[in-house]
Amino acid sequence: MKKVFYATVLSVLFLSCKGKTYKYKIEGQVPVMVEKQVDWNEVNVTQELRPAIAYTDTIYGMNKDSIWYYNTDGSKLTIHKPYTVSSLK
Repeated sequence: MKKVFYATVLSVLFLSCKGKTYKYKIEGQVPVMVEKQVDWNEVNVTQELRPAIAYTDTIYGMNKDSIWYYNTDGSKLTIHKPYTVSSLK
């Protein structure tokens, strides 16, 4: 009986969840700090651009080489060129 109850509750939870729909999909590159072991006592830290995809409702600014928005926790995310913005709605 417990198994049927838990299965029912889980089914209702999964089926009732509606995904968040966003206005924009941004594809571009983000800077990432990369650590590489050079020697047993030396680490080389460099910054590289890596591919990224971001979904957002609001774009706060853009210029010729980057676009940015703010996450819900207040952190700023900047995506560098070449980037593309697609409207989802």
